[in-house]
Amino acid sequence: MPGGITRPWEFRRGRRSGSIPDGTTPGGRRYRCKDIGSYARAQELLRQGHTYLDSNGDGEACESLR
Repeated sequence: MPGGITRPWEFRRGRRSGSIPDGTTPGGRRYRCKDIGSYARAQELLRQGHTYLDSNGDGEACESLR
């Protein structure tokens, strides 16, 4: 196979990076709700384009932080 086989543990190790070089998120940084710290900050990040923080698509990010 071209490129070889990627072992599952190698694939998962590569996903832990906080930076995404392909430009899919603003600034190349991906945030996690538990690391943001406040509901207000999560809403600010959502307005900046971090739409992945709104998992259910209702327009509110990280509702667990309320």
